[in-house]
Amino acid sequence: MVSEAMGSPILFYDGACGLCSRAVRQCIAWERKESGLRFASLQGETASNVLPANLRTAPFASLVVYTDAQALIELDALSCLAKTLRSPLKEVILLACSVLFKPLTRWGYRCIVANRHRVPAEHCALETGPRFLS
Repeated sequence: MVSEAMGSPILFYDGACGLCSRAVRQCIAWERKESGLRFASLQGETASNVLPANLRTAPFASLVVYTDAQALIELDALSCLAKTLRSPLKEVILLACSVLFKPLTRWGYRCIVANRHRVPAEHCALETGPRFLS
């Protein structure tokens, strides 16, 4: 539902990607408790209700962070996501996304996204609950 999307940021991830599932687990482990970050699969109902079709249609080109009624992708999404994390990881990611390192970080990010299904990572079901939207 669109009402589910209001409020705290939502990290949309590829629900069929084991590497993406691991990244979600790491976000949960590293986030600030008051961040309110929520999670939803790009293949799910919440994505189909709030994201444009090009962001939720395979092959997925980026993680998506939905906040303040806008969808952020690539380094903008990564920067937004970093703000929900604890230090020093927050500062490291923000530095990597800064003007000085942006071209290198964008290149690395796109390489990882393009090859994420080649990385041996088992697909593990993520937990459910109020932070995980349909």
